[in-house]
Amino acid sequence: MRKRILILITFMTLFLPLPGVAFPLPEAGIFVTPSEISQGEVSLLTIQKNGETMPKVLWMENKVALAFDKEKDIWFSFVGADLTTEPGSYKLEIDVNNNAHSKIISVLSKDYGARHLTIPEGMVSLKADTLKRVEEESRRMNELFMSSTESPVWSGKWIRPVSGTVVSLFGCKSIINDMERAPHSGIDLKASEGTRVRAANKGKVVLVEDHFFSGLSIVIDHGGGIHSMYFHLSRSFVQVDQFVEKGVVIGLSGSSGRITGPHLHFGIRLNGKRINPVNLMEISERLEKQ
Repeated sequence: MRKRILILITFMTLFLPLPGVAFPLPEAGIFVTPSEISQGEVSLLTIQKNGETMPKVLWMENKVALAFDKEKDIWFSFVGADLTTEPGSYKLEIDVNNNAHSKIISVLSKDYGARHLTIPEGMVSLKADTLKRVEEESRRMNELFMSSTESPVWSGKWIRPVSGTVVSLFGCKSIINDMERAPHSGIDLKASEGTRVRAANKGKVVLVEDHFFSGLSIVIDHGGGIHSMYFHLSRSFVQVDQFVEKGVVIGLSGSSGRITGPHLHFGIRLNGKRINPVNLMEISERLEKQ
């Protein structure tokens, strides 16, 4: 009898968890959905909590910022591929309590098609002073995309800024006056002049400016490297450094900038990568279904 008790005590000491002690996380505690994405798309990463230390994640040599869901007891984030990422297999490296794990995400090539636009020649062939303005606006915008609040402030499902249908797809090549230009880095949503535009998620307003191409523009930093963009507005109701909640009205749609009619251009950047907003909204629904 005494021998059986000693064996039981030994088993409990070796195999049962002790309070406050983290143990190696089984691969089943790490989920990447989906494990195969196209250029310009994202996967949802979730990691079951194991100890008090935040896991460390690397994707394409960049750190991935994680958010924590107290109710579900999970860490989560998005990992994505830019519109022009070279197709192939990429390793997602995850460190949980000094235990290394990895997942392979396949990035597939995708043809998003083309759109043909005809606009006044004066808005295509830019004068020297206009070109200088455009280059400066582009530089400032890119600097914003590469600097973000480290900790994510967004949560749950991402929402449409307006209810209108998509009238111009993400990723399609732009053929302007029969000349090929950069592919469309966001989506155009149907919106008549003065339609209320809502924040796609919680974040901090980091830009409210009138730009040559995008017109009256708003950019929101949602933390963790995610920015959302709202272009061609007629009015803005927010200012730089203001925090906004998901769904709050930030402005009105319009036809400012270089466009042929009123609509809303809605874009997403993830650590500077051009991401399909529709894909992000669809994948984010999984956070509310888990």
